[in-house]
Amino acid sequence: MTAEKWIPILEKELGEFMKTAPKISVVHKTDHVRRVWKTSKRLCGKLGGDLETMAAAVFLHDLGRHYGLEIHGEKSAELAELVLTRLGFPKQKVEDALDAIRKHDYDTPASERKSLYSRILFDADNLDAFGRVGVLRFIQFYYLKGKTIPQVLELIEKRWNGMSLKESKEMFRKDYEYTRDYFLELQKEMEA
Repeated sequence: MTAEKWIPILEKELGEFMKTAPKISVVHKTDHVRRVWKTSKRLCGKLGGDLETMAAAVFLHDLGRHYGLEIHGEKSAELAELVLTRLGFPKQKVEDALDAIRKHDYDTPASERKSLYSRILFDADNLDAFGRVGVLRFIQFYYLKGKTIPQVLELIEKRWNGMSLKESKEMFRKDYEYTRDYFLELQKEMEA
């Protein structure tokens, strides 16, 4: 089966999972996963890699997040393995997908992200924090929960500087600059 044939199956699994998940994260729902997939496909196109493996990693990477866990890679991989096994996903691709899921948390040392899939997933997931949608996500996830604008700016820089792939920075620099500049201007206006 091709990646494009797996997408509706994996997206349906994600939707069904979120109907019963204990604590849905508003910024990690299906729209986020679709944007991560779009970015992952672009990076895979530039760097190579199997899109079927990437699709499994992307569509199931945040299952643990819907348990209220901030550090959720291990839980997401545990749940994803059950889903992929039940669906009969190609066994030789499962471990690569699970490795990417396990290592996409921000606290995972970059040195542990050795596979192309783990590096692409990490970057694509983080890149969803940039651009116009990224501004909204920073407001929803951090600012409205009590982070100050300087703290948000610090998080923006940390995400950008933590990118695994130079290609990510090349492709998405304008989105990063837009997000950074938005909060810099907001900070100036709030101080006036």
